[in-house]
Amino acid sequence: MMVIVPAPPLKYSHTIGLLALTGRGFSNPMNAAVTDDGIIYVANRSNSTQALQGAVRVTVCNIQGDYLGEFGKYGTEDGAFVWPTAIDVDRQGNIYLADEHRHDVQVWDKDHSFVRKWGGLGNGDTQMNRPAGLAIDSQGTVLVADALNNRVLRFTSDGKLLAKWGSAGAGEAQFNMPWGIGVDGNDDVYVADWRNDRVQKFSPDGEYLATYGSSGSGIGELKRPADVAVDSDGNIYVADWGNERVSIFEPSGYPLTAIVGDADLSRWGAEYISASEDIIRGRAVADLSPEKQFWGPTGVVIDAAGHLLVVDSCRHRVQIYDRVEYDDV
Repeated sequence: MMVIVPAPPLKYSHTIGLLALTGRGFSNPMNAAVTDDGIIYVANRSNSTQALQGAVRVTVCNIQGDYLGEFGKYGTEDGAFVWPTAIDVDRQGNIYLADEHRHDVQVWDKDHSFVRKWGGLGNGDTQMNRPAGLAIDSQGTVLVADALNNRVLRFTSDGKLLAKWGSAGAGEAQFNMPWGIGVDGNDDVYVADWRNDRVQKFSPDGEYLATYGSSGSGIGELKRPADVAVDSDGNIYVADWGNERVSIFEPSGYPLTAIVGDADLSRWGAEYISASEDIIRGRAVADLSPEKQFWGPTGVVIDAAGHLLVVDSCRHRVQIYDRVEYDDV
């Protein structure tokens, strides 16, 4: 019999990524989503100069690191985006993306054809002000962290408002620029409360349940958390952006550990530099230890197989970890 120990030990697996303005690679990826069969969608934000060169797009690959294509482009027309912040995929394969410049959510089908959108700048029931986080629960409803309105919005898959909660502040069920958002197996909702340096947990209906973390850089402390994900055992993984790490908590809130990155050269990167003897010689004598570490982690995802994916934005890559299992002896 195999069991998973209560604390979630992680073993680094591999890295996917390479800085590329088009095609195989990423450009300041912000967030990722994974289907049950291991297809990864990565939302690339890039910068204002590179955006016009095609860098703002969704890159498609699989968990093994095979490049499968891309879709989307920079712009304000339907199916285009400017400042993508979050992405998720439902059980039918539809892809949802939040854009904090357009103040909306857009949807594509599994063939990457634009389907619909909703939102617009404002604080009305279906309006948003810089939506920063997006997650889909087991019922197919869409949760949005509405950052500058300091609230959470729950929608049907076609954009009809079901619930909303939150206000500006530092108390329970209050937010100061909520950024990432995630759900657990019970559809409880976890919100990365960015400027309050914490994660708050709510019931599916928005009832406050718990807080994880406080301001600081010690174990169990957070600095500008950007995203949150929950594994099948209820352990909570936080993209601790300001501390350049991923912080991990037990369901009770007890802080378990933090990881700072373990990357090696990705297959895409290795194939790229293999064509340049100068780069190969330079890397042979360079101190590459800082290259292993996260730099601006903005997204965390747990896939159906239990892998942890960390979106390592400023290094234009995704680091992937396995859960470690032990024999029950």
